[in-house]
Amino acid sequence: MNKLLANIFNNGMVLQRNKDILFWGKSKPNLPITLNFNNNIYTTTTDSSGYWEINNPAIPAGNTYILEVTDGQITQTVNNILIGDVWLCSGQSNMEINMLRTKRMFGELNNTVTNPNIRKYHVPMNYKFDGPTDEVPETEWISVEPGQLEKFSATAYFFANKLYEETKIPQGIILSALGGTPIESWMGRDLLTEFPELLNKVNLCNQAGYMEQRRFEGQKITDRWFENISKFDRGLKENWHLQNLDDSSWKTIDLDIPWDEITDLKTVGSVWLRNEIVLTKDEVNKKADIILGTIADADEVFVNGTRVGGTGYQYPPRDYQVDNFIEGKNLIVIRVLAINGTGGFTHGKEHKILFEDFTQLNITHNWKYKRALTCAPPTGGAPFFQNTPTGNYNGMIAPFHPFPIRGIVWYQGESNAGSPAGYNKLLKSLITDWREKWNDKELPVFVAQLPNWSPKGRLTNWALMRDEQYKILELSNTRVAITYDSGEFNDLHPLNKKTVGERLALEALSLVYGKNIISTSPSFSSYVLSKEELIIHFNTYSSYLTTLSDNVVHGFSVHINDIEIPVEAAITGDSVIIESDILDVITDISFAFNDDPDIANLVNEIGLPAAPFKVAIKRDRK
Repeated sequence: MNKLLANIFNNGMVLQRNKDILFWGKSKPNLPITLNFNNNIYTTTTDSSGYWEINNPAIPAGNTYILEVTDGQITQTVNNILIGDVWLCSGQSNMEINMLRTKRMFGELNNTVTNPNIRKYHVPMNYKFDGPTDEVPETEWISVEPGQLEKFSATAYFFANKLYEETKIPQGIILSALGGTPIESWMGRDLLTEFPELLNKVNLCNQAGYMEQRRFEGQKITDRWFENISKFDRGLKENWHLQNLDDSSWKTIDLDIPWDEITDLKTVGSVWLRNEIVLTKDEVNKKADIILGTIADADEVFVNGTRVGGTGYQYPPRDYQVDNFIEGKNLIVIRVLAINGTGGFTHGKEHKILFEDFTQLNITHNWKYKRALTCAPPTGGAPFFQNTPTGNYNGMIAPFHPFPIRGIVWYQGESNAGSPAGYNKLLKSLITDWREKWNDKELPVFVAQLPNWSPKGRLTNWALMRDEQYKILELSNTRVAITYDSGEFNDLHPLNKKTVGERLALEALSLVYGKNIISTSPSFSSYVLSKEELIIHFNTYSSYLTTLSDNVVHGFSVHINDIEIPVEAAITGDSVIIESDILDVITDISFAFNDDPDIANLVNEIGLPAAPFKVAIKRDRK
């Protein structure tokens, strides 16, 4: 053993200001421990298991401190410590996505920004099912600088950056998030007593050898499926990526045509596409990327016979650097592997060659394609145990309970949108439990409401999920950032994390730092209904209502049972007025209450969109 401190305590860390700081770790049993921090010296003795802890009284924000701990045999020194505010940022992929992923929107920041007062600790995947653990895998604190910023959660970075800009207080981020994870994976076992089917999954994972056997069997199935694909794919066997292939008999397609509209592209398997483009000498002398949006499910891209990139699953944007373009004709070949159903290119995304001077060449049209293989999807593949209830809480949240934090930032819900009803109860339960475990019943919690997403107009339940998320405001010291205008209708992982992070930060600046600012979106307050008009009153939070574009308010609907009828409205003070000849029969009113409320334009004076809502009409109401 060459360490005495828990893994969270290492070089460059941020400790919470104005709260007692608990230091803890392990050594050999019954050894004296001496700790020197901020020129304060403390002593204790390890218990029979080797565990020790020492409490340091609260200190204000500042830098740069050194921590030294010794047991007489080993000495551990931690340098470059800041005292500031520490935020636990948790959830799923949209919290986890890093700045590198958003490079097409914010890439210049990755190479230019330095701020040693913003730091991040990224918790590796560490699910456990036999109860809460007291340690996380060892990793490092990193600060904002070129080469490191790209590793930061984009949402968390923009949140912390806004806070630092406004307060100059050092900001620490503990990023504990995993893509695809449902809320129940972040909840302790004692919160799931009403869900025996979920606890059964936990119990299975605790059986000796169960996870290892499932991993082995699942990986064997997955490996065999891909081996068969590679073995029987005619395109691989016959080198369809090379230039001397006769593709004159191949069919033609544009990349923006959905594959579910074409009979021979609807099934699982391998499809090859080829296109020839002509580049000038000037274009060839520039650095260039091929950009293809997102693709279901996996792809490989070849230029002039050489593989330039590939991605193994659906969601990452395809952005491949090319250094072998030539003057004149160039052959681009794409192999698409549909694994889980109909494959293809995401509708509405750009397909282009982007040159370093930001000129571009559209490559959407006139691709030749041919199916190389049709097969059944793989079944029973490698399990995602990180999605199992309690696992992420035990291994990625519980170890931090002794570590003081300033608040929690939560961006999750996509994986629970299949059954949104009751999500608010789960989230409230999680918040209440985490607050108790951190011994702070008023610990601030900030939730990112899901943005807009409705690929090809299909139902995603995100309007219902937003409504569930908004209900957590029934708990004190909670805030919800409204973000339905920040997404991309055709992308589960929109790039505009700056809007999300900064709206969360506005709420923190108001609630935590006491800033007298406009931070909260307008929200429904009440309504008054007559035969001639419907007046909807809003809470405007020291702001006023306006619109993004014109004087007409869009995004409102009246409902007659299951029939929704869009209506226009006009602003008057802190209210909007709707006039209609069917008001005497409506059953509900709503605003921005759909998965992709793209026309909703009611905002406050700084552009924060009004919170979506749907309210039932009560006929006895005056």
